[in-house]
Amino acid sequence: MTTELFSTCPVCAEETALSHSGKMFQCNHCGLTIKEKHKLFGKNHVEYVVQAIGEGYDIARAGLVGNTFSPAEVQLFREQVYPDAVLAEFATGNFDRLNLPTSVLAQILLEQLRETVYLHVDHLRRAHGPALEPGGNRFPHGTVPQNAMDWQDEGNLFLTNVRIVFPSNTFTFIRMGRKMTGLKTFEDGVAVQLKGEDHATYFVGIKPHQAALVGAYIQGRVPGLRESAAE
Repeated sequence: MTTELFSTCPVCAEETALSHSGKMFQCNHCGLTIKEKHKLFGKNHVEYVVQAIGEGYDIARAGLVGNTFSPAEVQLFREQVYPDAVLAEFATGNFDRLNLPTSVLAQILLEQLRETVYLHVDHLRRAHGPALEPGGNRFPHGTVPQNAMDWQDEGNLFLTNVRIVFPSNTFTFIRMGRKMTGLKTFEDGVAVQLKGEDHATYFVGIKPHQAALVGAYIQGRVPGLRESAAE
């Protein structure tokens, strides 16, 4: 598992820049440093602790360093962890360097909707919550006000070329267009505001680096949303 998982860097996909030292793995290209650890109930149950990531990943760092990830979650780094400069490109609508999701669920949704799936985040909760001011901020800050939420359902979040899709026992569709007037990202969630609604829609349970990516992507798809506050 270890050799296969780290044959290339989980973040930048460099092959020759990865150095191994016991249970420690470090990429000399992007600075990602991961330490392997085993769960108490068996050596075959492996987790990874991110110990560092290099310069230029300031936004992603808060969601990575010091946190523990399963092998499956580490494999998603290539799709969900980006340098600050690349996130800024996404926020302008330039998605040339976005790595599309490869999950089976994303492929199924592509076939059902005939829309390209650009982002995929698993295991979130959807809620109605406090309305947002006009404008957008893609930089994660603070946490979702849990006690103010009207919880709706649980599911996986997909962002296509035109819509936010949240399949659960029903499908929630939010078109990314002129009716989307507000965006706010948190360390554990993302919220969007639609014109004419007295509440915002919140997707909660996300990690900071995922929230930053989702926020940048939505801004890129909705030119009317731009940062209402400095980074």
